[in-house]
Amino acid sequence: MTRAFQIRNEGVHHPDDSADATLVEFPGSNQVYFQSVCPLDLPATIYFEANFETLKTIDYPLVSVPWPVMSKRMLEALRSAGEFEHRAVPVTMLDDTVEEKFDTDGKPRPGVANFNYVVVQLTKHLDAFDWERSEYTPVESAPDKVWSTTHLMLKDVPLPPLFRLAAFRRPLFVSAEGRAALEKANVNGVKFIDSEDTY
Repeated sequence: MTRAFQIRNEGVHHPDDSADATLVEFPGSNQVYFQSVCPLDLPATIYFEANFETLKTIDYPLVSVPWPVMSKRMLEALRSAGEFEHRAVPVTMLDDTVEEKFDTDGKPRPGVANFNYVVVQLTKHLDAFDWERSEYTPVESAPDKVWSTTHLMLKDVPLPPLFRLAAFRRPLFVSAEGRAALEKANVNGVKFIDSEDTY
């Protein structure tokens, strides 16, 4: 039985879009890495311009930055499967078909904003990479880190519902229990990849 799966976005859900949601950039936004466990320098509100038709059905949208943006419903489903150390950062989705998105007070106009999504930052990474059985390319400047894998194996340790590996932080994984919780909740937009096939 597969113990863990990498989760990925299914892809763009509207043929006219390059992403389901595009970040409204802010100073330093290109230096924000949600793969880190450290506190992040973020503005009071993070905005995305999004296809609202897509958001009606998609819990794990493809966004323009490598951030794990998910619906609050998806996060609650994962939480129902067990504990994991994380921080949920609220984001505001703005309807990309509306030109005048804000009122004179700088607040989103009625009907223009969707507040049902968050970015999830895991504040602890799992020491579960099996160095003996995995096939990988190391990071030359950091021998305790992995650049890529051709065959990834995990140690026989308890797996939280949602996790990243300390040695290989880029992929985001769910345990088998986490996947089951997402499927039970009928979460949409998630593609599951067997952890052994992660690259």
